[in-house]
Amino acid sequence: MPSIFNAQLSELGGVYQVTNIILTEAKYLLPSAKYVALPNEVAINLKTFLNMGKVITIKKDLVDNPVSKDIPLEHFNYSVPKTLDQKKSAARAKVHQRISGYTALLSAYDMFEFMVISAKLQAMGYNVMSQDKEQVYLDIINTGNEDLITDLERFLEVKDIFDNMMKKYRGLKQYFREIDECDSEDELKEVVESNKGWLIG
Repeated sequence: MPSIFNAQLSELGGVYQVTNIILTEAKYLLPSAKYVALPNEVAINLKTFLNMGKVITIKKDLVDNPVSKDIPLEHFNYSVPKTLDQKKSAARAKVHQRISGYTALLSAYDMFEFMVISAKLQAMGYNVMSQDKEQVYLDIINTGNEDLITDLERFLEVKDIFDNMMKKYRGLKQYFREIDECDSEDELKEVVESNKGWLIG
């Protein structure tokens, strides 16, 4: 069975830390991040460890110069976070998992469809991204053209997902800044607690 999962990685000293396990197509939403494909069974095990709050790392060479196409589970190291830096990394990883739930709502196909519809409407003189976009929406509706109205409905549906994702992303960046500024475990706990609900759950 082909792999459908990727591990999202971040640098942690001389190793990579696994910050999230995502569906392969979701990696195109954040193309600047580093990913590695995983066998499905390995991905499921790593996801379980992440949910347990463990820090998962792998030597950089095993990712950058793999000895085989499939990275085995034994190449990963996982442990309970002990130091402040490890606990900060675990806090970040937990939020990455939560955010992936939002990014999963938007597939690569959705993004492609959004761009195609936007370009189509723009070519017809309907600038749906302009400052007076509400009036543009009304103009499209008033045409009575069912195809145009269907395109507009789909455009707005995907746009709502985009807008919600951007709101979460801005909150995520602020949360990470607050984590970086923590000088003690008590401060870290306070930051985590204050962001529960809308961001962490």
